[in-house]
Amino acid sequence: MPSIRLLPTSVLSLASALFFEVDASAFRYGGLEHCQKFGSQLKLDKTTVLHTTYYASKQTFDLPGASTTCDLTATASSPLCRISLLVDTSSSSQVQMEIWLPDEWSGRVAAVGNGGLNGCIDYSNLDYLSSFNFAVVGSNNGHNGTSGKPFLNAPEVIKDYAWRAIHIETKISKKIVKSYYSRPHTKSYYVGCSTGGRQGFRAVQDFPKDFDGVLAGAPAFDFNHLQGWSAMLSRYTGAPSGTPTISSELLQVVAKDVIAQCDMLDGVKDGIIDNPDRCDYRPEALLCDKNSASGMLCLTASQVETVRKIFSPLYGSEGELLYPRYDPGAGFSGVAMWMFGGNLFLFAQDWARYVVYNDSSYTGSNYGLKTIADADAVNAAGISTWKFDLSAFNNRKGKVITYHGRSDPLIASGNSLRYYNAVERTMGTKAIENFYRLFTAPGMSHCNGGVGANAFGQIGRAAPGVTKDSKHNLVLALVDWVEKGVAPEQIIGTKFVNDTAALGVVGQRVHCAYPKKSVLVKGGDWKKAEAWTCVD
Repeated sequence: MPSIRLLPTSVLSLASALFFEVDASAFRYGGLEHCQKFGSQLKLDKTTVLHTTYYASKQTFDLPGASTTCDLTATASSPLCRISLLVDTSSSSQVQMEIWLPDEWSGRVAAVGNGGLNGCIDYSNLDYLSSFNFAVVGSNNGHNGTSGKPFLNAPEVIKDYAWRAIHIETKISKKIVKSYYSRPHTKSYYVGCSTGGRQGFRAVQDFPKDFDGVLAGAPAFDFNHLQGWSAMLSRYTGAPSGTPTISSELLQVVAKDVIAQCDMLDGVKDGIIDNPDRCDYRPEALLCDKNSASGMLCLTASQVETVRKIFSPLYGSEGELLYPRYDPGAGFSGVAMWMFGGNLFLFAQDWARYVVYNDSSYTGSNYGLKTIADADAVNAAGISTWKFDLSAFNNRKGKVITYHGRSDPLIASGNSLRYYNAVERTMGTKAIENFYRLFTAPGMSHCNGGVGANAFGQIGRAAPGVTKDSKHNLVLALVDWVEKGVAPEQIIGTKFVNDTAALGVVGQRVHCAYPKKSVLVKGGDWKKAEAWTCVD
């Protein structure tokens, strides 16, 4: 059995506090005595209750025993019962999960996903959704920490990561909710981004009965090609030598030149490339010549070719498209340097090392198109998550909303457009409009952040300060669609100063459901939401 670190019982919080009530019809049920008694008597097949803790008011608590690469503290903002469980998923794998049961319950249940290759419980979204009166569950995805090492010689652990953890946590949570509240849930939801986005679409594709509504941001689907694309970007720029062929300082010059060439394509000088697909960036503008002064930041002919490769789609050995290009405007700072710093992109290296080749000595020195083909051939636990017929989910009236920042440096936003188009070609325009919405957010980075209007309640980190209604909050927009039949056609995003609500608002704009585009009305103030409109 793989080693699992257990989280000991937390100290009980007995204080009382005001509670923000999102749903006036919320069902009141819980409290300290009920929580403790329920946890002590809970019996489920192949499941061990690790601890039960009640919080009567907002409290931040430590997570002793958690991997240092994951959250070490968490916050519960609402009165709730927190139950930690260990579930055997096979004879050689386990999933650690937590379910948070709020005293004020809306009748809704939700599951949250993960990120990267990680086995970190998403405490931020547990807190976020429980504050909206959801009973919510999250798990470590079958392993602890952010490394891919637990996958070595462990096909059942890989299966948990690929799909089983989410599926099982969802089934178990529904049973617990029914018993705890003495009535079944009314609707089931899912919220996740990145790997969490892929997990959401895996449920839509293969387990259409698990959720009524899915919010899946920046999805890491077409997983094998995503890892291959990330690794090839690293290879273009010197990996795995450790020494980048283009310095970070020079990459910043390239980033500024990209904006200079393409910012005004939308007619608004705001430092944002609204539609990167229209940007035909020419790095030759930075080419060094015989008059270039010593030490001048310019590109050699070889570096110009490298930059062209970065902003070009990735094709296979037979000319087939493997993955869209790196988005102009995504920049070369922060997490982008995981790919451009001279080392092989870590997730891609770990996936090849511990899964594709199952060889801990693999270095990635020969990573190339053959590696990607090998990953496709293995496709461990169906990890690609690249199916286009979503009829079973649609037929049971499920709804899926996805979103993607058009300045995402980790997952090219063009891949979300590519998937939506493939589903539309498979199912038809009328069908897809019935259950699927894609929102692209100009200037937004990975899941949130960036220079654009990146906060619209899509995840817990992007919720503080956002108006709690379906016009500004994507979780509430999904609820309205599932429960009231009101399909979202636009969402208002907010840009806060330094992405901190307490510092004030820079501006707002409308993000439109694809394929419509957000356009500034003539004479409008680009910092005001009402100045933007959606057009075909």
